[in-house]
Amino acid sequence: MSTRIRIFLVIIAVLPAIYNPLYASPIPRSATMPFKNSHFITIDSALIHYRIWGTKVSPAKGKVVFIHGFMGSTYCFRKNYDSLVNAGYNIIALDLPAFGYSDRGTWINHSQSSRAIMVWKLLDLIDMGDTMKWNIVGHSMGGGAAEAVALKRPGRTKSLTLIDAMFFVKNSGVISTALSPSKIKQLKKVYVDYIQDYMLTFNRMNKLLKSGYKQKPDTADVTGYMMPLRIPGTAEAIVSSFSNCKEVVSLNVDSLKKIPVLVVWGTKDSWIPLNSTKLIKTYVPQMELYKVKGAGHMPMETHPKEFNGILVDFLNRNNQQSEKLAK
Repeated sequence: MSTRIRIFLVIIAVLPAIYNPLYASPIPRSATMPFKNSHFITIDSALIHYRIWGTKVSPAKGKVVFIHGFMGSTYCFRKNYDSLVNAGYNIIALDLPAFGYSDRGTWINHSQSSRAIMVWKLLDLIDMGDTMKWNIVGHSMGGGAAEAVALKRPGRTKSLTLIDAMFFVKNSGVISTALSPSKIKQLKKVYVDYIQDYMLTFNRMNKLLKSGYKQKPDTADVTGYMMPLRIPGTAEAIVSSFSNCKEVVSLNVDSLKKIPVLVVWGTKDSWIPLNSTKLIKTYVPQMELYKVKGAGHMPMETHPKEFNGILVDFLNRNNQQSEKLAK
């Protein structure tokens, strides 16, 4: 059984839902700032929440964008930002639509290529003509989005880091084509109610994080994940993300062969097992693999010191190589 099919079955086991209704976003256009460094911007009619960290190191070594996983947000990388900023990197972290404090509109296309286009539109607006390349970091589901971002513009990508990530060879839309939404459309309310009443609860999130962390989460961890998930319309948006994901641009993994790729994986990850990295190695032979011993699906949260050291070292080495080539 392929890794992509295995991931799909895991998702379906947790979330048996696909449908495609049309709901307006419940997040007000004048949304209050959830964090001191929060910003909101409208891209293709969707409200996107993102955060910025600027380094005091001059000149900055580089730029990093963080992309979270399923049911995550910018909160997922809370233990990583400071280390990178102190090391000399400027940082952007964004909430993908349906999650965090971004739009809950169910009309939004959640395909990998559509997400990549959205991310680059955001980065272009932030860059304002700056040509420095981006280091792209993605976790879990966000790893697939990060890969798509790199593949969409390899010439603007300095490196790609995948953390216990979904990975695709071609963005063929395995989830959207595996089941027909029309066959289960009448069950849409059941799916939304299931997510709202069973998935989006404090107790359920506590259990999910315990499984992902391979250790007991504290109350602050659970609360940090749950706060944006309690925004009205989240359940509808999550269900829609599984059906409204038609690819708009073809992407192929071959473009990654000229990009430095770091792969970080928890040795105890039971959500996307360590042996999933074999597929990545097949198509990205230059990848660097680091195994975080004892970590589960979220090594950047449970083992931040080790993870931050790995990532900063990787970024610094690639930055130095770029400087040598430029001379």
